[in-house]
Amino acid sequence: MNRHCILFNDNQLNSRRASGAYRVANLLKRLGWTVDVIDWTKSWPEHKLYEYLDNIVNDNTVMFGFSYTWMKPEWTQNFIVNLKQRYPGRKFIAGGQQFYQYDIGCDAMLYGYSEMVIEHVLEWFFDNAPAPKGTRPLGLGGGLLIDCNSTYPAMGLEEYSVQYTPKDYVQSNEQLTIEISRGCKFACKYCNYAFLGIKEDTSTCEQSLRNELMENYNKWGVINYVIADDTLNDRETKLEMLARVVESLPFEPNFSAFVRIDLVISKPQQMEMLSRARVWAHFYGVETFHPAAGKAVGKGMHPDRIKQGLMDMRKHMIDTLGLYRGTLGMIAGLPHETPDSWQKSEDWLLANWNDQCWFWWPLEISTNTNTNTLTTSVFSREWEKHGYREIKNNDRINNIENKFRKTKTNVQHKFDNNSLMWAADWADINDAVEFCSQFQTPTNFHKTEKRLSNFIILGYNQEYSDNKVLELNEYDIRNDSKDLIHNYIINKLSL
Repeated sequence: MNRHCILFNDNQLNSRRASGAYRVANLLKRLGWTVDVIDWTKSWPEHKLYEYLDNIVNDNTVMFGFSYTWMKPEWTQNFIVNLKQRYPGRKFIAGGQQFYQYDIGCDAMLYGYSEMVIEHVLEWFFDNAPAPKGTRPLGLGGGLLIDCNSTYPAMGLEEYSVQYTPKDYVQSNEQLTIEISRGCKFACKYCNYAFLGIKEDTSTCEQSLRNELMENYNKWGVINYVIADDTLNDRETKLEMLARVVESLPFEPNFSAFVRIDLVISKPQQMEMLSRARVWAHFYGVETFHPAAGKAVGKGMHPDRIKQGLMDMRKHMIDTLGLYRGTLGMIAGLPHETPDSWQKSEDWLLANWNDQCWFWWPLEISTNTNTNTLTTSVFSREWEKHGYREIKNNDRINNIENKFRKTKTNVQHKFDNNSLMWAADWADINDAVEFCSQFQTPTNFHKTEKRLSNFIILGYNQEYSDNKVLELNEYDIRNDSKDLIHNYIINKLSL
């Protein structure tokens, strides 16, 4: 029997095509399966989606899969209910980096990188093999939850490349995702991500990286990429390899990536490496400009050096490439930092960074220490040692939750439903929520127009001149993704 699987893919936060479904599709094909990937699933007109499914679902279609990292749980749950009614008797599987906190109706849920467990799941589903290692937590409907990062770690693979086919209808103005390595060399105390403090180099080989970029350019005309690495510049050998690859290409690619600005400041040669590699769209997890708060989370460089480094980076990129987008992530609520300090940081950004982008988030501390379902940060394990106390007044808790509600309608790949209602000598979560909320509405965001973030801007540098693309804000382009998705759907229906 030639088994057939349909994988549903969607990034329900922005229009960028996520790569996880295609990585799984590549693996299934190597195992002899036939696979169809349906992207931007939520954006399809419902009747067109089911018309397409009716044409491709057959007796060999034994499994539906969901690339869950960027999907909203409520939508996923409802869609799976409809699929089960329309196409009974199939297996359902989900995988990705989002925490599984609701019963979405899957037989198996894979948390983390899943390459090393997929074959075991298929043998269990269809060949009477034992179930892979996992748990069946209450509230997840009896499905098997597999923490791939703990029990089937997929680190240091020979390559991380993804291959697309004509049936995927990749468009030239898309930003595709690539991986160069996995894991993070650092271990910030607030971070809940997997594979922290990784010492070994897990980078792909140079030729594999070049082959992937050339294939996507020759077949689809793609030149724009998001690099998924947790920290791109943790190793200079990786930066140098990327720069060599870029300099060998017959076209000029553009990259967006997570970059530690304090490393660039400590190792200024990295600035030139980044520009040689055309990595000009950066996200910096700065978190704070408060000296004591920075030290408390493992970022000890003085804020004045950070601020100067940001401006130096901007100048270097503009002078060298004529292109730059720096996006800062800031956290309200870190140890020792008061709301007055948060406001001072905002004032500095407004005065000195207003042509770039930044976001504020309240500090969230999870009380869930079950590492089978969640990679827990130092703060989550030891919050009392860091000066946090639990708010127990129900009226205060209800007031905070009404302002900062996390529901099944939201993508939650950073935070879970077990947030500590914290208070400390310097602030409490209510202060942090109120401060951050003022920047989430269109009329108040930075008290100005929001510049495109580094993870969005690359989708437009082929459509606008360099100067114009740097001036774009999110309201200039809010309807543009409709053309990309509409073209994709029309072409999928015609194939």
